[in-house]
Amino acid sequence: MHVRLAALKRLMSLYGNIEEMHSATLERAMLAVQEAEQAIGVEVEQVRSSSSHGRDALVAGDPLGVALARTQREIAEWRQQRLQEIRLERQMLKDEARKQYLASRMQSEQMKYVVDNVTAQAEVEAGRKMQAALDDRFLARQRW
Repeated sequence: MHVRLAALKRLMSLYGNIEEMHSATLERAMLAVQEAEQAIGVEVEQVRSSSSHGRDALVAGDPLGVALARTQREIAEWRQQRLQEIRLERQMLKDEARKQYLASRMQSEQMKYVVDNVTAQAEVEAGRKMQAALDDRFLARQRW
């Protein structure tokens, strides 16, 4: 029983390590999505800024400034669109990492449950053996 319990504890430790690995993967995926969202925010701000500069150049009668602002806005919009695609890809990877983490968490909890049950059974068995030994000693003393 002790050999089986030791093997199960090693297996439980392995499942725990796998769960930690999937947790780290999920955290990295969440950070990647957050990074993409921050980059999108920067590009949104760049679009606003270039639009504002374009209006200012238009009011000032600066055709070169208007063209520059329009170009900057178009580039920022293109980057924003590309970053949206990247964010979606990263979101899918994050969702997959979450599924893997939850599955490994479930397996880890199941293994913990099995180990706890085997440990409890081993304790009950040890208690029974000890009680049987005590009973045998008691009966042996009475026979003397």
